[in-house]
Amino acid sequence: MGQHILLYTDDLGIGGVAQFNHSLLCHFASLGYWLTHVCAKLNSPLIQRERELGIAHVELASHVGQDRLRTLKDIQSPQTIFSQTQPDLIVFSDGWPFSNFAAKQAAIALGIPYIIILGFIEGSCINLSYGDGVPYPEIATYQYSRAKAVVAVAQENLNLLHQLFKLPPTLGQVIYYGRPAEYFTAPDSSVRQRLRQELSIPTDAVVCFTAARMEPLKGYQYQIAAIRELQQTQTWSKLYFVWAGSGSECLYNNEQELKDAVAQLGASDRVLFLGQRWDIPDWLDASDIFILPSIAEGMPLSIMEAMAKGLPAIASAVSGVPEELGETGKLLANPNRDPRATIRELAATIETWANSDTVRQSAGQACRERAERLFRQERMLAQYGEVIEGVLSSKLTGSNGIEVFDSARIQELERRLDYGFRVWEAWDAYRQGNYPEMAHNLRKSWQRTPFLRTQTFANWVQSFRQFADSRGEQFNARTLSQLPEWNQLLDTL
Repeated sequence: MGQHILLYTDDLGIGGVAQFNHSLLCHFASLGYWLTHVCAKLNSPLIQRERELGIAHVELASHVGQDRLRTLKDIQSPQTIFSQTQPDLIVFSDGWPFSNFAAKQAAIALGIPYIIILGFIEGSCINLSYGDGVPYPEIATYQYSRAKAVVAVAQENLNLLHQLFKLPPTLGQVIYYGRPAEYFTAPDSSVRQRLRQELSIPTDAVVCFTAARMEPLKGYQYQIAAIRELQQTQTWSKLYFVWAGSGSECLYNNEQELKDAVAQLGASDRVLFLGQRWDIPDWLDASDIFILPSIAEGMPLSIMEAMAKGLPAIASAVSGVPEELGETGKLLANPNRDPRATIRELAATIETWANSDTVRQSAGQACRERAERLFRQERMLAQYGEVIEGVLSSKLTGSNGIEVFDSARIQELERRLDYGFRVWEAWDAYRQGNYPEMAHNLRKSWQRTPFLRTQTFANWVQSFRQFADSRGEQFNARTLSQLPEWNQLLDTL
């Protein structure tokens, strides 16, 4: 086919979005497309497989979990990537509504068509602000309106996207994730026996499995609270909890905190930390119950993987999870509204399912049947094929026909955005000791400032401090004020 698709993501590279990206890339490689994967993590088994298929890779300096400001402010890096690779279409695979924010603006500036796939959204994102005069939510609305297609992974997510960003009702569609055939195979008893032996888990124990990053968002803290309650029951003697995941790449890593909490409960022999794993199908074969009491989600792959394997799933009623589980498994109370109810229901469900093979297996069968109907990867890839091939076969230049702002407002938004980009580039130059480049970028930002003269100088200092704080770095305004380049700049403005 010869057409070049570039998939751009600032995802961590270890969770559901990474798995989805991999499935999409491998599928389009099989169809003969020329593919480039722009991502932050290049040492996973997924990337190795993509290289074997001839997919080109470009590494980002960081991902959204490490440096959110870079994804918002660094427009030069994506502009360079897009100019060098010359894609026919960019697919932005987003972990939240402001993922790849600067990269989208680079695509707009270069006139490259793009689509947006949104994997997660929550209500508080609409309040994003850094005090730099940049209206991030409004600009995100503009970026969505310029996309050739917008895809959400759950109807609830699409509804919230429309509500928060005031998008036209005709913009956007829902495509559920899907998982490959290996998750739908019958459980392998030999794998179950081998993995249990490796961790000294009894054959007749009930294993509660979780595959998720070690961060507060995933709700491990509710499992620990439920474990505390279960320790007071006779059921505790047969329970093991196996957790696959790491916090090392997360912005809010609580892995060590969780290990300490488990140790304080005296449950280190019953709660086993596997770290980051790539053999999740095997661990699903070795388990009996799947648990994910998250605070927020999009449409978790881990839940549908467990469902496909015939495991009964327990998950909190947040975001797209109710659409995923439907009437199967157990939906817990939303922990954002009633965390005590979440813990109480979690402990009670584990106890009930652990004590009845019949109830547990019946719930697992219902989960599997729903996964068969809704979460096959072939269906997902066919739907994305229609979207992407439809965009590529149409006229790719110009507007998609959806206008949300008039030209005057667009110009004002771009002016404010350019100011924010320039101030960030000035700070990035400052922290690297390149003070002439810092002064050059501040002078450029001066031409686009939305503030008065004194306010602009104050905002530069305030922004430098915020940028440093976001990285856990020190910033001394006095040191800045003593630089010759800083003083020369102020004297000439």
